[in-house]
Amino acid sequence: MRRRTLLLGLPASALTLAACETSAPEPTSAPPPAPVPEVDPAPVLENVPAEQVEPGSLRLTLEMDVMIVVETGWNTAPQQLDGMFLGLDDSGETLRFTALDQDGTLRWTAQRPHGQQRFALTRTETGRAVAVLTEPAPNSASGPSASCYDLRTAGLVWGPHEMPGPLAGPGLLVEVPGGPQAVLATESGAVLLGEAELGGGRPLAEHLGTVLLCEERELVARRGAGFAELWRTPLPEGLDASALQVLAPIDTTTGHAVLGDGTNPGILLHLEDGRILDEQVSAAAHDHGLDVTVLVHGDTVRGLDPDGTERWRHRDPEQLVLLSAGERLAYAQRPKEGTLVVLDTSQGLLVNPFDADRSGPLAVPELFSADAATSVRIEQTRYLVTTTLDEAYGLRD
Repeated sequence: MRRRTLLLGLPASALTLAACETSAPEPTSAPPPAPVPEVDPAPVLENVPAEQVEPGSLRLTLEMDVMIVVETGWNTAPQQLDGMFLGLDDSGETLRFTALDQDGTLRWTAQRPHGQQRFALTRTETGRAVAVLTEPAPNSASGPSASCYDLRTAGLVWGPHEMPGPLAGPGLLVEVPGGPQAVLATESGAVLLGEAELGGGRPLAEHLGTVLLCEERELVARRGAGFAELWRTPLPEGLDASALQVLAPIDTTTGHAVLGDGTNPGILLHLEDGRILDEQVSAAAHDHGLDVTVLVHGDTVRGLDPDGTERWRHRDPEQLVLLSAGERLAYAQRPKEGTLVVLDTSQGLLVNPFDADRSGPLAVPELFSADAATSVRIEQTRYLVTTTLDEAYGLRD
């Protein structure tokens, strides 16, 4: 269910993100390397409610406070597709992956050795949402292996298949030592696109089964085992095609991708049809609550309606880093000050959506599903604000 607006708060200045400084530890001699633990790569099916967070223990926005919040076990940013979130904890002897449904159900877990942190969420040709995890190959001289699992059920779709190099991303792009990047087929794990098929083009991303390439000064999308061309778009003048790259994770809910060359203003590309939606952008996020796309470049934040019309504009005293957008709010950070800027996506006004009577660090939203489930973080710890209403909310002290 979608949350209703309780309070946007009064126009406010930036909010302080609590942080602590620690002194650097005294240098010590490196301990001998620990033996690598044996890991069973097979996912473990759980299908149980995730552990709930004590209501009122987190400093959430007022809208999120009415929803059930669960523990995730993630200490890195998750990925999301079709309301399923997958993230990992890399603090133990092994990597622990945890898949959570947006309603708060723990679907499955999996372990991998350290060094296999990269993973991808994508779609097969039939539209099936899948997760691709990697593991060391039995032959240490070979590249890693990849296995593909149904994102919801953890059923094996294909693999393990040896890859020509490590997973580089975005999506199923593989870094081939001494050669151009290759792309794996989502349906089988075979190399879909290698040096022979590139024809001078350069793959930029694989996203939900679509491969984005830069061919001279054109952006090209291809898909499927036949590698059929979907569309072709000229690259805007001023961008260096040889340095072009995807600057941030591609939004699985909209297909929006931000591309740039690291020097000039970037572009916002719609992967479904090849439209260039904007040419002055360094980061973007979409608020499904109001169907507003939020763009950031330097110290300027803009809100765009679905037809591309600028709805509002906010100029900030400092250059901003866009974090996320959802449920009628956009979140950005002032890196120099270490403060959080929250804007109402209806008008671009500064607001304070957090309960002023609570203290402690803010739970900062970093990833929304289309149905408003939200991964929030406090320092490195992540929690999931689910789509399930806390029916006991009105009975809290």
